[in-house]
Parts: sequence; structure tokens; C-alpha cells
Amino acid sequence: MSEWKSLWKRECGKTAPIYRVLVPESVNEDIMRAWTARGYRYTAGAPSAIMLTGGMSRNLFRSSVVFKGGTAAGTAVTAGFAAPGGLALLSGFGEAAMTFGGMGAVTALGTGIFAAVTGPRYLRDPKRLSRKNRSKVAGARWITPASLGWVPGRREGRDTDEQRLFHLAVTIARKIVRTRAWTHPVLRDHVSRVDLDHAVASIGVRLEELVNLREEIEGIRDAGTAKSVETYLSKLAVAFSSMARRVESMHEYYERLTELDQQLVLLANSERSRELGDRVLDVLSRTAADDSADWQFRELRIDAESQSSVISGLLDELDQTADDFDDFDTRLAEARRSVDELEA
Repeated sequence: MSEWKSLWKRECGKTAPIYRVLVPESVNEDIMRAWTARGYRYTAGAPSAIMLTGGMSRNLFRSSVVFKGGTAAGTAVTAGFAAPGGLALLSGFGEAAMTFGGMGAVTALGTGIFAAVTGPRYLRDPKRLSRKNRSKVAGARWITPASLGWVPGRREGRDTDEQRLFHLAVTIARKIVRTRAWTHPVLRDHVSRVDLDHAVASIGVRLEELVNLREEIEGIRDAGTAKSVETYLSKLAVAFSSMARRVESMHEYYERLTELDQQLVLLANSERSRELGDRVLDVLSRTAADDSADWQFRELRIDAESQSSVISGLLDELDQTADDFDDFDTRLAEARRSVDELEA
């Protein structure tokens, strides 16, 4: 069994594929900022993406409901007074027309003031999507189990290696963002260099292409094209192997992070031990004249400097692993060349 299949079987072989990963290049930064402000989980490392579709292209939140709902209600009330006022004026009931007209003017003024107060709040709301961006949301591209050939069910259900591989990639990404090291200040500069969302989405895009192309190739299989079909499929296998190596490198990166996690815990404990030791020594200096206490505590204390040097070494190794993990362009070019050869 290949390495990626062993990883898939161990990490996610017994769980149903539940993910909906956004391809970042399919929407702009303004849209993603608005979705983030709304609390939508759409990143590759999200524990479970919110399955929203229609709501993602609409402005359905508090400030929009207050502004639009209040303005619409005020306009309706104003129209309710204006209509009978107009009829009364046409019928010759001047006093009634003045009464309804005055009430309509008051409600219209109130509606205008309400809109002037709530409108800017709505327009400045970070959750708001502009009209232009609302039309662009429809073009957002998502990687889902179905797009990779997965069909649920025991009898008619089916799965593909591409879906299993991407399920593994998503599972690893979720584990990466849950590590202590990923959010630790010591990795702030490092994490900003590793674009996990782009990395996972690019894998999904390539795997989608492989699934679709393989289905098209299988569709032309007959006695005359059988040999060509097998040749094409063997080329696709080469491209798939390249994707598998990328996911395996992701797992190696995750293992480096877990090693760093352990060292960060030791460092935190050693620093805490140093603080407690200093406090104990302070108490002893004020309560007892024990000249040997100082060196005894220093001898027993965990050496924080030693842990720091270990962490420095792990960071260097992590950077090297990240270079391998980030080396997607080269591997992507190899995969694309294989696909281009088939299309040619």
C-alpha cells in the first residue's frame, strides 16, 4: 500500500468526507473579509465549513435588517397616509386631506431621519457586500466531495482516489491549525509565509482536473482506443503521484509542528519553573539563612536556555520542511506538463 493510502486509512478512512473548501482566487479580498466578519468558516483548516450558499451572496445581518426593514416600514406608513389624503383631496374633503397629508409628512420626515442614522451604519458595516461583490459571489469556486467524484450510499455509492487524497489533505490542514506552534508567537513570521488555504485549494483544483479528465478518457474507451486510453491513464497516474507527494509533504510538515509543540511545552514549563524557583529563593532569603539553597534550586531547575536552543534547531528544520511543502510551483508544473501531454 502506498504511503498516502496508509495515511488516509489511519487519519480519515473511517470518517465521511465533509468539507467545502474555497478556492481563494475565485473571489476577491473584500468578499472574504465580509465573510470572515460574518463568522463563516470557509478556510481549508476550518473544523467544518458552514454549508451556506444563498446567504453568502446576500446582506442578511442586523444593520441591514434595521436599515432596510425600518425604511420599508416607514415608506409603507407614509404611503398609507398619502393614499387616503389624495382621495380626500380629489373628493373635496380639504380638512381630511390636510390631516392625512400632515401625518404623511411627519412619517416621511421620521423615515428620512431614521434612514440618515441607520444608513451609514449599514454602509460601513464590515459584513456588507457591495452590489458588485454580491454578483461576484456566484462565481465562487468550491472543492467538495461531489466535485471529486464521491457519491454517498452503500449500493450505488462510489469514491475516487482523488477524493480520498483531498480528504486527507483537508484533515491534515485541520490538524496543522490546531497545533500550539501554529498560533505561537515564535512562528508568526513563518506562518505568514505558508499560505495553507492556497496550498490545499491548489491541490483540490488539480485533483478535480484529473477526475474530470479521467472520466472523459474512459468515455471514449472501445476496441480501437483501448491502447490509447491505457496510455493516457498511465500519464494521469504520474500527475496523481505528484499530488500525493505534495500531501505527504504536508503531513511531514505537520509532524515537525507536533515536535515543536512538545518543545514549546517544555520551554513554557521551564520558564514557569524558573519563575517559581526565583520566588522560592526570595522567600528563603527573607525567612532562612541557607547558603546552599540557591545552588540546589538552580541545579534542580529545568534549563530554559537548553530548551530554547532545541527550539531554534527545530525551527530551522521546520523552515526546511516548509520549503519542501511550499515547493508547489515546481511540482504543479510537472503535473500540468503531464496533463498538457494528454491534451496534445
